[in-house]
Amino acid sequence: MDSNTSNNPFFSVIIPTYNRADFITTTIESVQKQEFAAWEVLVIDDGSTDDTSQRVAALSDTRIQYLPKLNAERGAARNYGLARAKGEYVLFLDSDDRLLPNHLAVLHSTIQHIGVPNFIATKYNFDRDGILASSDLAPVAEGWYGLDFFVRGNALACNICVRRQNPDLRLFEEDRRYAAVEDWMFMLENMQRDRVYIVDAVTLTMNDHDARSMRSDNSALVRKLQLALDWMLERVTLTPEQRRTLMGRVYYLCAIHAYADDHRKEAMGYARRAAPNLPRGQAVTLLIRCLIGLRAVEWLKKIRT
Repeated sequence: MDSNTSNNPFFSVIIPTYNRADFITTTIESVQKQEFAAWEVLVIDDGSTDDTSQRVAALSDTRIQYLPKLNAERGAARNYGLARAKGEYVLFLDSDDRLLPNHLAVLHSTIQHIGVPNFIATKYNFDRDGILASSDLAPVAEGWYGLDFFVRGNALACNICVRRQNPDLRLFEEDRRYAAVEDWMFMLENMQRDRVYIVDAVTLTMNDHDARSMRSDNSALVRKLQLALDWMLERVTLTPEQRRTLMGRVYYLCAIHAYADDHRKEAMGYARRAAPNLPRGQAVTLLIRCLIGLRAVEWLKKIRT
């Protein structure tokens, strides 16, 4: 395939969106600014009621497809786009995030260098009100990572690029009860048989705004994490050690999100369940935070500054 012509895209960029008209233009423009030109964009509008369609149409670019559908959450929207993609590789981009200009070029050169990986990703940072911060991927060395890496959490979030013709590719879970956790479930199920190559380059920025799915409703996220754990333990073949690590991570996240809402009793319950499967220092810190509560921690921070 000629990777220099947009008529034959090497990359398909799938952007699921729901009522993100205020962000979608910047996100798509970040793809238009790519140094590597052989791409297509599929905007999967998951039932938006705002003016998303007008914002996309205003960009007037034949490489951009606008595909509206009934609302069914991100997992279904990503699978819908994947079924219609033409590129050799497909990457999923949230409609409030943005690619740096070298993102596709870095992916393409690495793919050529390491030879047809089924999964590849770069690193990303966060933008919180104009202030950039590193992600948990920052210290991770470049190389191959499998199931052992992902039972400790999904540091990639949705930043994953997949080979479209991989016959063993497992699709995203479409049940909306798991929305906001489906990325992690996707990686765990696929990493049973494969590995992902992580490139040591920051080429994507996530917009860490208050309405982001991982910030917007802590109580709902705790419920989804518990449901997802049952799904993971049923669908993913794990060693006893991997199982313990996964359970520790899920209950750690439940504790943190309950703590964020200052639900001390609930947070402490999850912390106790997480502690036996966490590194000792992390377990102790979590238990202390949940014991004294969010307001006390914030007060201590204030008197120390």
